[in-house]
Parts: sequence; C-alpha cells; structure tokens
Amino acid sequence: MFPTKADMHGIKRQEVLREAAAFFNFKGYHATSLTEIATSLGVTKAALYHYFPNKNSLLAACFEQAMEVAFASLERGRKQGKNGRDRLVLTISGYVTQLIDELNCCVVLMEEQALEPGDRAKLVRQRDRFERSLRALVKEGIEDGSVVPCDPKLAIFVILGAMNWVAKWFKPSGAWTPAQLTLALSQIFERALSSTPAAALPRDVGELPVAGSHQTVRPVSPGKRVLTFSGPSQGVRNKKK
Repeated sequence: MFPTKADMHGIKRQEVLREAAAFFNFKGYHATSLTEIATSLGVTKAALYHYFPNKNSLLAACFEQAMEVAFASLERGRKQGKNGRDRLVLTISGYVTQLIDELNCCVVLMEEQALEPGDRAKLVRQRDRFERSLRALVKEGIEDGSVVPCDPKLAIFVILGAMNWVAKWFKPSGAWTPAQLTLALSQIFERALSSTPAAALPRDVGELPVAGSHQTVRPVSPGKRVLTFSGPSQGVRNKKK
C-alpha cells in the first residue's frame, strides 16, 4: 500500500523535527536559524512553513515529543517491572534510549525559557507530572525494600539532570553504542538507589556485551540531510560536520 498524502506530510514533518532537535541540542535554540535547518534538509526556508509556522513552534513540538517519549517509557516501566526499583530503571533506560535514538526528535530539556508562555506552562505541567510519577516509583521501591531509604525528590532531580544532559555530550563518533551507554547509565542509577547494590560497575562501557549493539542506531547531530518522500525505512542518516 502506498502512503497517503497525509502520511507523507507526517513523515516529512517528523524529518524536520529531527533535524531541528539536532541543531537545538548541538548549538542551542537561539544560535540556530530556520535557514540552517532548511539548508541541512536541502529545502528552502519557505518549505519549512508547510509544517511549522515559526521556530518557536518547532521547539514546542520537540518538547511535546520528548514528553510523549517520557510517559511512554513510564508506562512500559510500570507494566514490566516487578518492584519499584525495576519500574524506575526500566523507565529511565527507555527514556535514555529514545533521547539518543536518531529516529526520534527529543531536544535537551533546558531550553524551556525560549518557549512562548502558553507552551512553557504546558511543558512545566507535563514535566512536573512526570517527575511526580518517578518519585512515586522511588517511594514504591522504598516501601517494597528494593530501594534504599532516601529523599525521592532529590534522587529524581539528580537522575533527570544526568539523563537530560546525555544528548549534549554523547557523540555518534564515540566508542560507545547507544545500547551500551543506556545499560551503563541504568546500572549507575540502579546501584545508587538499590537496597542491594552491585559490588562493582563496568570498568569500560565500550566492552559491555549488549544485545543489538551492533546496530547503527545513532544520536542525531546536525548535518547535511535531504528531505525526501522515501519514508522512514529509507530515511537518510545524519553525518556530523
């Protein structure tokens, strides 16, 4: 079945979002122009207006997708975890995986002041709800004995701060695969909160034997990209400048 016109619009809109998020993460919102994004995609600046009316709407859409990823990871963690600690770690690992997956367009959640007041208020509500949900998992873990007694608010602030910064420093050309990094971070967070912490952590993240780590899934960084009608299965890959 051939994709419909609406399907193609959605595919191209997502491609614009991915490239915008790459630039916002790499250069920052204010240092990025729509012209740069359009040039990287191989289209005119005017073409972007078919999908987003302005740069701020692009940023708002990136935040919206980031929060969708966060809550989807939370739902999976709740369903699959056997105790509070497991649910928290599964949520964290799912979220980090999506943050550094080039098929998504999560932007570092540190540009909220650039949003319009209405969009910023919406983001704050969603972010606070996500944080409260994570704190609840820590409390569950304390109650069921899987998490060491601690201040859930501080624990989640530390974890979120570390997670949201990953997209800033993780590079596609580095020695670690996304799967290895996700596992290593999860192990660190789990050991910090576990009532029965592991005796040691990996000495070399690059040597972690992670299933699927041979795959070429990489985090996005801005580079030459062509906006096409090929669909997601044939989408081009970013190349770092």
